[in-house]
Formats: sequence, C-alpha cells, structure tokens
Amino acid sequence: MLKQVFIVLIGATALCLSGQTSYAAEPLVKIEGNLPAPLKDLLRDVLGEAETSPRSLAQARRRVKKAAESAMSVMRSQGYYGAIIDARITEAPSIKDDKDAAPRTQPQGVLNITTGPQFTLQSLNIIYDSGAGLNIAPDMKQDILDIIPAKTGGAALSVQIIAAELQIINYLTANGYPDATALERKAVVDHDTKTMALTYNINTGLKTRFGEIEQIGTAYLVKSWPDMVAPFKAGDDFDRRELNSLSSRVLSTGSFKSATAILSDDAASNDDGTVTRNVLLNIEQGPRNTISGEAGISTTDGNGVDLTYQRRNFIGYAQTLTLLASIKTNQISLGAHYNIPFTKRVDRALDINGEIAREDTDGFTGERVGANALVTQKFSRRFRASLGLGFEASQFEENGFETRSLLAEGLGRAAYDSRNNILNPNKGVFIEANFIPAYNFGEEDGIFTAATLGASTYWKLSDKLTAAGRGKLGTIFGRNLATIPLNRRFFGGGGGSVRGFGFQSISPVNAQGDLTGGRSLSEVSAELRYKGETPFGFAAFIDAGSVTEREYPDFSDIRAGAGFGLRYHTSFAPLRADIAFPLNKREGDDTFQVYISIGQAF
Repeated sequence: MLKQVFIVLIGATALCLSGQTSYAAEPLVKIEGNLPAPLKDLLRDVLGEAETSPRSLAQARRRVKKAAESAMSVMRSQGYYGAIIDARITEAPSIKDDKDAAPRTQPQGVLNITTGPQFTLQSLNIIYDSGAGLNIAPDMKQDILDIIPAKTGGAALSVQIIAAELQIINYLTANGYPDATALERKAVVDHDTKTMALTYNINTGLKTRFGEIEQIGTAYLVKSWPDMVAPFKAGDDFDRRELNSLSSRVLSTGSFKSATAILSDDAASNDDGTVTRNVLLNIEQGPRNTISGEAGISTTDGNGVDLTYQRRNFIGYAQTLTLLASIKTNQISLGAHYNIPFTKRVDRALDINGEIAREDTDGFTGERVGANALVTQKFSRRFRASLGLGFEASQFEENGFETRSLLAEGLGRAAYDSRNNILNPNKGVFIEANFIPAYNFGEEDGIFTAATLGASTYWKLSDKLTAAGRGKLGTIFGRNLATIPLNRRFFGGGGGSVRGFGFQSISPVNAQGDLTGGRSLSEVSAELRYKGETPFGFAAFIDAGSVTEREYPDFSDIRAGAGFGLRYHTSFAPLRADIAFPLNKREGDDTFQVYISIGQAF
C-alpha cells in the first residue's frame, strides 16, 4: 500500500517535470544496472513512458536529466542515499538496406544506476511538546512506537518515514489530542556508516476531554436527542473518529440536509492538566415535506398511480412519517408508515405501519385493514433482527363465499446482508428468515404459523460479468388450510418469483379451477449479468418454483421460466426490462411476460 502511494506521488512529480503525458509503449529512458527486480519495476512505473520519441538531441538531454532527478528521488525513497546515477544519450545505427545512407535512430536516454548499500535507521526519536510543559503517558509513547512502520535497524525508506509521521498524528487525535501537529522533522544521513538518525518533533497540544453537546443550526430536535446519538459521553477523552461518527449518525437518519460536529474554541481547565471543550453540532434541516408520484404499468403491481407524502423530523426525534396512496387495477389502498431510526439507542429502530386496501388479483379478491409495530435491533453492520406485533381484519371471496378473518400475530425476522449494493450487487450474500405465528379469531378460527427462509448470493466473475443465485423455502403449518386467510397463503409467479408466469398464477387449484394458494413454497433462480463500458447491460436467467397444499415443500408440479433482459445503468440504480417465457406452459398461460422496474430482480 505504501509503495503504491509513493508511486502515485513520485509518478505525478515525474510527469510534471517531463511536461507531457505518457501514452506510448516506448520507455521515457532506458534503465541499466544490477538492480533488484522490484526496484527496477518501481523505477519504470514512476518514470513512465514517452508519447513520442525526442525530436532532437537537446530534447533527449532534457528528458534524461529530469528522469535522473526523479530516479534519484525514487532511490532515496527506498533507502539508497548513496546511489550513483550515470545519465547519458545513445544513438545507434538503424538497420537499412541502403548502406550508403546509414541513418541513425532517434537519440535514447539511458540511466545506469548503481544502488550502493541500503541505508538503515540507526536511531528513531520522537520529541513531544504540549506547549505547556505537559507530556503524554508512557504507554501511549510505546503504542506509537509499536504501530508506526519506521523501525530502528530497519531500512530507511522515506515513504515509511512520512507515513509514520501521519500515523503519529492520527493516533494522537484519536486519543485525546485534537490539536496535535507535526513540526519539522530532522533526518541526518551518515554516508560513512550508511545509516540515518531520525527525529520527529510533535506539538501535541493539551489533552482534551469532550464536554457537552451544543446543538446549533436550523433543525429542531428534543434536547436529549444529540446526547443519545453521540458515541461518546461528556468527560471521555477526545477521539476525532467519534466526532466524525456523530455527524455521520445524524445524516444517516435521512431527515436532515447537513450535519457537522466540531470542538468549541473555548476550553475549561481541569485539575489533572487536561481541558474540556464542548462540541458544536450544527444540523441544517432542509426541506421537511416531500410529495412524489409514480405512474406505471406492471404485471406484478397492476397499472395505476402511487402517491407518497413524507414529513421528516416529525416531532424532533429525526423520525419520518410517510403517507401512501395507490390506485391500481389490482389494488386500491391507503397506508401510513412511521419510522424512528434511533429508539432509545442508535442500534435500535421502531417502525409502525397501518394500511387499508381493496385487492383484486389472480389469487384473491377482497378487503383488508391492518397495523403492526416492529422493533429492529442491529447486532452488527451486517446482521439485524426484528420482533413485533400485528393485527389484521380481512374479508376475501373463496369458493363463492365471503370469508372473514381477524388475526393477531407475532412478527419475527432476522437478516444478514453483506451485499456491496442493495439495488445492483455483484458480491456478497443476503439471507432473511421470517417467523410469523398467528391466531385467527374469525369464522375459521385456529392457530397457524408461517415461516420462510430466503437467500441470494453474488459472484463477480470478471469486471464485466456477474453471476447471481437465489433460493427460497416457505411453509405454513397449523390446523387446516381454511384457517389461513387467502392473502397469507403462498402464491408463485411474477417479477420477484418465477418469471414467465403471471403474478400469483402458480398455485394449487380447487375443483372449479380457482387458485387457492398453498401451504408450502419452493423457488430457485440463476442469472448472468453483463455490463460493459457503456451504460447498457444484459442479463440471461432461469427461474423455477412450486407451490403445494402440503405443509412442507415437496417440489411437485415445478414451474420453470427463462428469458433475457436489458439493463440501463444510472448513477442510482439500473433500470430493468426483462422478457421471460414459461418452459412448461399450462393451458391459459401467456406465451411470455414482460417486467420493467428499478433495480435487479434480486
């Protein structure tokens, strides 16, 4: 990593000195000498290539002179402070059939490099000065010596010497010293002993503790909220990472335009020689209300219009209230979603949902009204689990009769997500399990439990090709099928299931040929995605799935579909258009299905 950083820095310098950008395959100069292979590769990377051959002997001399200066910087960066570089220009006869002409080739710059011994660090000293006669703790001094790459007795590499100075400052700003700065360092090279004596001079400033958080800016928040969000408490040692984390947490709620956290200039002295400085948290509200609409045609969600209203930072807890309305060919609904991103602690969220809807799909027709509350606990950046309660009253038509249900249910959910992008992943996995026990107080009373387990994974086969796979299993166990409302049974088919079959068209049927839904579900999908240099990409896929009346998947009556799709990759997410064909079409199934949406299918 350090070598790469150095290549970039010295390479940029060399290019500036040469006054041209290198594109051709011709080296800027030829490198000679008995050099270690890694060192020779480094020199070639830094010096680069020439776009054109030198037009004159004078230009060749200028090139080789500047190349020699850059090469010497490289040699010193690698600890060869006694290196000798012999720069010269050569001209050789070109091979021609006409011996009388005997023209010469373009002049070529050559660097003959003698490395000499690699210098070592004879001594490494770090002088700390707070400006007030105070010094840092001995254990901190030892920690710094342990983490920096420059070591006594090791090679005197300038890239490590510079990196060590940066690491000293980073360590101090993470351990109580916000004003730590590096003064001029002293490096004395002894050519007789081939060693370097190195001294760092660090102005630490005074050790600082966090004080109170003072919220400023245009956003209104309840007084206790910033303290709850902060990763530190008043009296903790200053840590710049925690200061940055505070503003990041505020922005992660999505309720504010901007957030910055800095230390106040005012400092209160403490008896132990430290100082306390308050934190100024500047939060700008930005627009609090948003209204948006969407009109579309979908074989999954129906044709129609969606309207959304959002109110951010509703009552000063950074929460969001969302009101939704849908008018579609297969659904008319009104809903509300209330989200508190930090519920008493930063790793816990609360979601409250309510909806009233009229649905008319291939699977069922009827009305429902429901509400639920879900608490989500984040155990790590990738793993989270949720628990909640819900209620739903519904009335659906089945076998020519209206069946009423009244559900009280528990909600359990766990998810592991290591995908690098939710809408367009090319590596990682996503695993989600749901467990929903419910009691039906309606006409067909009884208890039932729905459980599903789904997983998807992604492999980046090359820079242009990604393979994706998905699987899902589900079961509903309980007294009998009639206890389970139609909208809680399993149906397959559609853009997020088995493409090539209509939405909810994969299902057991009764004697009249009506779809009844099932108690078990099994699905699997595989997809290859290609994305070249242009925004356009392509995909080929195959899906398969089965829904049965039995409690556990038995993989009977499997339906499969395959197809291909076009992707247009935007900065936000790919726009997806798929066409899929049923491979084992049933009577009444369409010849193909078309799916258009935002984001990949899974």
